[in-house]
Amino acid sequence: MTVRRMRFCNLTALFSIVMFSVVLAAEPVEIQYNRDIRPILSQNCFSCHGPDAAAREADMRLDVRADALRETPSGVVPIVAGNAATSGILRRIQSKDPDQRMPPTGHRALTEIQTNTIIQWINQGAAYQQHWSFLAPEPVNPPVVKNTEWVRNPVDQFVLARLEQSKLKPNTQADPETLIRRVAFDLTGLPPTLAEIDQFLADKEPHAYERMVDRYLKSSAYGEHMARYWLDLARYADTNGYQYDTERTQWVWRDWVIHAYNSNMPFDQFTIEQLAGDLIPDATPQQQLATGFNRNHAITIEGGIISEEYRVEYVMDRLVTTGAVWLGMTVGCARCHEHKYDPLSQQEFYQLFAYFNQVPEKGNSGFDPRATIVSPLADTQHREIDEQIKQLEDELAKPRDIAADLEIWTKQLTASETQWHVLEPKTMTSSGGSSLVQLPDHSILAGPPNPATDIYDITATSSRENITGIRLECLTHESLPAGGPGRHTNSNFVLSEFELRVTTGDDVQTEQVIRFSRALADYNQANYHVNNTIDGTVANNNGWAVDGPTRKQPATAIFVAEKAFGNPSGIQLHFRLRHEANFGTHGIGRPRLSITTDDPRTLQFQSVPESILQIAKISAAQRSPVQTQMLTQYYLENHSIKKQLTDKIAALRAKKTSAFPATMVMRDMPAPRKTFVLNRGQYNEPTTEVQVGVPAILPDLPPETTPNRLGFAQWLMQPNHPLTSRVAVNRYWQRLFGTGLVKTLEDFGTQGELPSHPQLLDWLALDFQNHDWDVKRSLKTIIMSATYRQSSRTTSAAYQQDPDNRLLSRGPRIRLSAEEIRDHALAVSGLLVHQVGGKSVYPYQPAGIWMELNNRPGYSRKYPQATGDDLYRRSLYTFWKRTVPSPMLKTLDAPEREFCTIQRSRTNTPLQSLLLLNAPQFVEAARHLAGRMMNEAGPDPRQKIILGFRLVTGRKPTKKEIDVMESVFHKQATSFSNDLPAAHQLLTVGDSAADPNLDTATWAAWTMVCRMLLNLDEAITKG
Repeated sequence: MTVRRMRFCNLTALFSIVMFSVVLAAEPVEIQYNRDIRPILSQNCFSCHGPDAAAREADMRLDVRADALRETPSGVVPIVAGNAATSGILRRIQSKDPDQRMPPTGHRALTEIQTNTIIQWINQGAAYQQHWSFLAPEPVNPPVVKNTEWVRNPVDQFVLARLEQSKLKPNTQADPETLIRRVAFDLTGLPPTLAEIDQFLADKEPHAYERMVDRYLKSSAYGEHMARYWLDLARYADTNGYQYDTERTQWVWRDWVIHAYNSNMPFDQFTIEQLAGDLIPDATPQQQLATGFNRNHAITIEGGIISEEYRVEYVMDRLVTTGAVWLGMTVGCARCHEHKYDPLSQQEFYQLFAYFNQVPEKGNSGFDPRATIVSPLADTQHREIDEQIKQLEDELAKPRDIAADLEIWTKQLTASETQWHVLEPKTMTSSGGSSLVQLPDHSILAGPPNPATDIYDITATSSRENITGIRLECLTHESLPAGGPGRHTNSNFVLSEFELRVTTGDDVQTEQVIRFSRALADYNQANYHVNNTIDGTVANNNGWAVDGPTRKQPATAIFVAEKAFGNPSGIQLHFRLRHEANFGTHGIGRPRLSITTDDPRTLQFQSVPESILQIAKISAAQRSPVQTQMLTQYYLENHSIKKQLTDKIAALRAKKTSAFPATMVMRDMPAPRKTFVLNRGQYNEPTTEVQVGVPAILPDLPPETTPNRLGFAQWLMQPNHPLTSRVAVNRYWQRLFGTGLVKTLEDFGTQGELPSHPQLLDWLALDFQNHDWDVKRSLKTIIMSATYRQSSRTTSAAYQQDPDNRLLSRGPRIRLSAEEIRDHALAVSGLLVHQVGGKSVYPYQPAGIWMELNNRPGYSRKYPQATGDDLYRRSLYTFWKRTVPSPMLKTLDAPEREFCTIQRSRTNTPLQSLLLLNAPQFVEAARHLAGRMMNEAGPDPRQKIILGFRLVTGRKPTKKEIDVMESVFHKQATSFSNDLPAAHQLLTVGDSAADPNLDTATWAAWTMVCRMLLNLDEAITKG
């Protein structure tokens, strides 16, 4: 070996010795209990050696330091602080004997790294820490960072400090088009319009970004978007859940939520009013309405249940929901036993339970208490109604020439024979002596003494020949229960039994019996099975029902003759006003008969007595004074312009005063209900009585606190509460970035994940509190940060270092929510109807799904698809049936809302792509988007592509993208030119009208391009 070689080896050896010495001399890393040890013990040990005394094994408790260091009855000291070698748990962890090893055989063994971490922690003194989330956040100064030029506000200092510590750099700022699209979706749930994009791009002045953010914060769409998230938490739905999943009317509370967000109600007030608004001294109706939050749970109407069992379940639901939404705790785990992971005892669970156990409700049909309260959005709605009334009143005030109007009407009336003609009753009899009165419109009103039990016969004659249809109307009247058929507040179906006998000659053999067993689908009426028909049989099915949900309109049944009656000599209506059992005596209403000689399926309802029609056919000069008087009186009472205007005004005023249904609210009983710990959570096994109270691990109730829900709500918002503000701002962060600073939004307990940026979380929580719980300000603070403004594009190397973006080394990239995807398609196509608030609507849905769920007569019905504007309202207003949510929204990961949903899952499935390509709503949106491209862009196909692409994605397409879409267009145009029926079929998808000015083949080709655009990943992603 040469000298030079020896020197190299010696130097190498010396270097190795020096490095080894450095390693030996290095201080061991300090193990932190919350960060390093608690997750190991919580995952592997606490279920048997934790808070739950009933489940504790070997009298060994490891979640409390004093107990862990204490000798057990078997003589083992689980943890000997400073000496891992003599600690009992280490011997069990490292044991090779399967009967001795811990965790037990069948459970996952600790890894070598986990075991070494425990050894190091014990040797360092086995220091415990209270769980971080149960310690109140303390003021913290933003850390000092090197790259100060990147920082825009304190949020960035916390994020950048962590990045610099991890040897990562923040990403560049996203381009302006991406930023405005990101902000628009995050604050309104809608895409930016081209005008908004162009305005932002053109604004070169300082603070242009902030002005753009402020515009979206002021938009009414902001409140709608924020409300959508809250409805998941509140388990809001338009049905009651359980077996029959019947309809409920709780949408006025939803209006309250929208209004609260748009008015930027402070979060503490938002909380207190929803949890205990009814208990606030001199509570306003709106504060009472707010408490609908905790009446959104499912309610059963099934007759065979034990009412108390379900009432207890409702209270459980309120507590679990409140615990998840405001505490971020899985409080429900303590229903049956001590919480196995968190310091919450079963007794403490029932102390919280007692706050919500005072509502005077039943388990079966427990809808009370309810209150009829005007929507907070009614000012806007009333203003619109008042404007309509004013226009009608101005029209009504104009002088009119009655004689001229009468002649116009008579000409219209006699111009066509295609109409219904009212029959005038000839005889009327009642089996039990009830009175029968013929009203001026030839309807029959039954009166005392037995209107609900008598059988009636009414006869009428007609001189008309070849009758093809007979129509029976059931009209309302103020003297009838709840106004008339199907109008009782319980919305149950009000039934009648009837049949018609039509005689076409003197020979009784020519009599035909019509039992109205089927009504025309055109009139949106339903037929229901009747158990006891007039003749006492089920088979004849000569009964008919008014559909509950259509109870605002007169009900009508139509009989279509297979062969026209020749010349009926008599028509007899034989019927009984009866009711379904258990629902009270609510008669069918005023029956009225009409006939027609035309196809009844093509006619509008315009019932005019035949006698009036004959007078109308006589010229004005030839009518007798009596005929003129009869015609004029009938016209003024039924068809005059004044009558039409007066009826419209009355309907609008009625809508203004009665537009808001009763809403379920919270209210405590006068005498408090006792609360007991329930053995294993069973409603019928009460044990120890408890009073209201809060968990010992959390701050005490202030001495002056009232022991009710109001005191509990105020306790949640007190400054030293460690959870409320943290849980709230963590949800806001998750909405913007896709993942919370605490990933487990629903669990801030020991089983939850540690915060990725604990100091940032506490800074945001305290900033939220210290600025009056201002939600808009907190969102704006995050959105104004450089962290939020980063581009979501990244390199492969950077992605490998931070694959889940927990270090926030890039901007958020998230698939849009179900509602956002649908609303985006409606918005860019121009179909979206911007109407804030109001009752739920019924957009497109595959036929038969509701009937599949439950076909019990009287409890299921066909999906009543909306028409007109209601088809194109924001998805927030879609009717939400718990057991059958909108298939469109469900496919895109919307929940059932049977229970509180803290965060939705995000999946990517082939079915979602098929939905976006083929669902009627998206095909219809594609054809309207294509129409916009054809009408608003220049003649060059490339100009149309640029417009459509910008509308859908917010940016201009590249040349390559334009080339691809232009090629698709030309191929589709050629195809549709050769197959115009296919083009027509495509362009008739959806209820909205087609544009007759657009070329069919060209429009269909552009529609196919737009279907492709709406299905782009970039279209359904916030990037």
